[in-house]
Amino acid sequence: MKVLLGWELGAGQGHIQRLATLAKALQVNGCEPIFALKAYHFRNLQFPWQIIEPPALFFSGREDSYAYPDILETFGFADPILLSTHIQSWQTILQAVQPHLVIADHAPGLVLAAQGHVPTVVVGSHFAVPPPVEIFPPLRLPTPPESLERQARVGETIRKVLKIERSLGQLFNGDYSFIFSIPELDCYRFWRVNPHYVGIHITPVPSHRSQAQGAAWAYLNESHPDYNLVIRTLNAAHDFKPLPAVFRDQSLVIHHGGLTTTIGCLLSGMPQLVLPCYLEQELTALALIRLGVAQMMIRPTWDDLLMLQAQTPIIAQKAKKQAQNLTHWNQNFTNQVVEKCLQLAA
Repeated sequence: MKVLLGWELGAGQGHIQRLATLAKALQVNGCEPIFALKAYHFRNLQFPWQIIEPPALFFSGREDSYAYPDILETFGFADPILLSTHIQSWQTILQAVQPHLVIADHAPGLVLAAQGHVPTVVVGSHFAVPPPVEIFPPLRLPTPPESLERQARVGETIRKVLKIERSLGQLFNGDYSFIFSIPELDCYRFWRVNPHYVGIHITPVPSHRSQAQGAAWAYLNESHPDYNLVIRTLNAAHDFKPLPAVFRDQSLVIHHGGLTTTIGCLLSGMPQLVLPCYLEQELTALALIRLGVAQMMIRPTWDDLLMLQAQTPIIAQKAKKQAQNLTHWNQNFTNQVVEKCLQLAA
């Protein structure tokens, strides 16, 4: 039984790690995983499965987005020719592979191509799994009129190309969807109907970390303009190592707002400093601030970082309390996802 696992939008290892985790579990159950991924960065990950090249997406270069359809418009989903070509390319892959199931992680083109042809399970972060609505809520304010116009064009184009009348949100949720996040971080929480949250996709993290007064630890892109300032001012370690070791030895985690790191820190009671680079990361940072467990800095200054050092003990107390409140999510939900996948593929 073949399963095609695809990813086409976004960045970071989280998409690959999530799909690889599911692939391992499906393989144990007799499935043959085949991957179509936009990028291949397999750090600390064995990847023994077949890989095929996915179709490339057009990118307009526009970076400002205010709602999910804005992002899709940026990648050609409002252009009938570009979208038709992209969907046809995915359908060619589907015809060649003949999968019994598609698992899509932030792969809206693949979800649309599989519509009505192959059962599809959509997985991903709360940002990448939109609610089943037609008019998407704004994620950034104030929202210009152009954003609503782009949203309308995307909807019209998708329905024209697919020749189907369903809400965009319903289409992008496939036949079933799992949100690899927790409600407290979900920017769409109040627009969902019976959502299926499945916590994190990694091994549960230590929820009772030691009260070590160690240095900060940074998981940052070295190309970030303030990388050296942050590392030197906070005397932060920046060697890559598994998160459980970080939670045991460090007292503050500095990162860009990737969901795996964010949730791992949240469930372990670790204070966080988030330096977001994208809208999704900024929304995650704002949710952490509302929980009282983190600070966000777009362009930090030396004074900002020194003030953070003074406030870290207070943030740590709140972080510890939130970890206790969120204990339920500190478990592996992989079996739930795999069980549903096997049902749909049968």
